[in-house]
Amino acid sequence: MVSAFQSQPEKYWDRLFAPSSCLAVITTISGSGSVNAASFGTCTRVHHNPVYIAFTTTVGNDTATNVLETGEFVANLPSFEKEVLEKVMVAGLPFPPQTSEIEKAGFSSIPAVEIAPPRIADCPRHFECKVEWTHEWAEGRLMVCGRLVAASVRKDCVDRKGYLIWDRVKPAHYCGAPYHNMFVAAYKTLAVATPYEGPELAKFEAHRRAMFEDI
Repeated sequence: MVSAFQSQPEKYWDRLFAPSSCLAVITTISGSGSVNAASFGTCTRVHHNPVYIAFTTTVGNDTATNVLETGEFVANLPSFEKEVLEKVMVAGLPFPPQTSEIEKAGFSSIPAVEIAPPRIADCPRHFECKVEWTHEWAEGRLMVCGRLVAASVRKDCVDRKGYLIWDRVKPAHYCGAPYHNMFVAAYKTLAVATPYEGPELAKFEAHRRAMFEDI
């Protein structure tokens, strides 16, 4: 199962996390070694280089408790596939502490490359993070920001320069709690022109190209 994935070099990490905000299953581990998995509708890349990834959870739940205790998490990004998204729904249920959401949902796990929480093999992309900072806000919400230390992807989902093959990786978004169990596909792409000729365009392009050596 592990052989289906490949680790990506750091210069490809930014382009691997696309779109910049995604549905995710976050895996964490407690100080005693108990693994937790939980679904999050929004997980966002908040910095390009180095890559930082952030999400918000509820103070006191297993995810929050674990990241505060052990300082690590894996953001596993599911594909827009019915069977996988059904497992995402199960992992999002409020199971009691010490319950394996991975088992309850029917996910398969594989060891992470650099940190203790496992990756989820059912997801084609994995982002292993060490917590950089947390911030409690909005009466019981915890913002978690982690620095990416390793990234992996199913081998058939990227090209030789680490760019996504969109119709294979099939990113998904959650429509939100008011829509209950609805998801939207996020892999129909459209390249458009920038109909503007001012100096700001050249400045923007120079900045963009400076961030990536092979763009």
